[in-house]
Amino acid sequence: MAGYQVNTSPQHQRKDTIAALAAKPVCGEQPTYDVYEGQRTMLPVIRLPLDLPVYRMANARTQTAQLAFIAEKKLQADFFEAGQDNEEAQQAQHNILKGYAHATAGSIKPIIDELDRTKQTEPIMITPSGVVVNGNRRLAAMRELYWDRKSEFPTFAEVECMVLPPLTEDQIDDIETRLQERPETKLPYSWINETLKIRRQLQQKTKKESDIADIRRKTVGDIRKSLSALNYAEIYLRDWCGSPNDYRLVEKGGEQFFSDLVTRLKGKDGPLLEANLRMAWLLFDNRDSLGTRIYNFNKVLGEKAEQVLAQLAERLDVEDQADPEESSGSDDSLEIDLGDVGNSDAAYAPLIEIFDTPDARDEVFDELRAVCQTILDTGQASKLGKAALRAAQDANTRLTEIDLTTADPATHAGIEKQLDEVVHRATALRTKLHQIKSGDSSATEDESE
Repeated sequence: MAGYQVNTSPQHQRKDTIAALAAKPVCGEQPTYDVYEGQRTMLPVIRLPLDLPVYRMANARTQTAQLAFIAEKKLQADFFEAGQDNEEAQQAQHNILKGYAHATAGSIKPIIDELDRTKQTEPIMITPSGVVVNGNRRLAAMRELYWDRKSEFPTFAEVECMVLPPLTEDQIDDIETRLQERPETKLPYSWINETLKIRRQLQQKTKKESDIADIRRKTVGDIRKSLSALNYAEIYLRDWCGSPNDYRLVEKGGEQFFSDLVTRLKGKDGPLLEANLRMAWLLFDNRDSLGTRIYNFNKVLGEKAEQVLAQLAERLDVEDQADPEESSGSDDSLEIDLGDVGNSDAAYAPLIEIFDTPDARDEVFDELRAVCQTILDTGQASKLGKAALRAAQDANTRLTEIDLTTADPATHAGIEKQLDEVVHRATALRTKLHQIKSGDSSATEDESE
């Protein structure tokens, strides 16, 4: 395999080497305020052979990549967790970190390019046993550069390390968090990795919500909302995508969406919640085809959800699909819905069934996007007094789309009934419009009742 190959030394050898060098640090000592909150601590700085330090498997930055690797390779769930001193696990972690070493964010250049240009400018931070607490990406980048162009990087034969005192795993987590919360942090952790770490700390009862909020400079409400967003993301991955733990699908572009969803779904339950979730998942799947940011669809996922689902059910003729025998002989096969679909839990069942049919999702999305856009446009038009005109235009457009030559003869009776209803509604609306234009106050009173 191309690239740097990990060579892991036994833990006792690493400890002995580090202890001996730290007793008389050739690089002296450096102060840090990251070991204990707000307390200045002097740490010895030493130089170690490049191969000696080991990557920290509990590195929050790499959690999602680790889970994806485990799923792809069909490995034990604790492959990384139990592999701190395992050479195979260390190699896998190196390959993951190598990817992060080439990663960029906005104006931030890849760390491997920075090291190529400036060499090592600050020490990495390690435990007394050589586990890297801060600087895992830098170490991976240095190893790759040294392996690839040894003659250009002779100083990378050794890596400068700041040695921490003996600490608990919880204290090490705190150091990682404090370093990550710095404004000058080179490459931010993904929202998934950050929230997975928070949940782990709460599950292990090593931290209270208030402690986590304080160290991250957030409120307890922020922490709870992040956990709820993670929960919705995991439901999406497990139940909709069939890819549990493949957080790569939600890392980019998912933070605001799932966080907003917490607010939009508040107070909803039962079939309405299930249908609302599926509508959200379908929009998220197709977020690049919406023509605008998915953030702009918050209203239809929240307060307008029942209206959207009712109109979507009508456009998809879900009653026909729920009971196909009805469509051939009953005059009620295409009964017009006056908007009560959103008020009946039972009415959501056929719609949920269509959402859950993978082969139908492209068609459902096309209809859903049209419904959402109509409702959003109508809301915007309402502010300008043009909602009624927009609705009339939309209705006319829908009618022009009808191609009777392709209609199944079994649907002719239903189509005729629908057209009768259209004529009836259009006539009633036209009469009311004439009344309003003539100044008949009873027309506006009827409208408001």
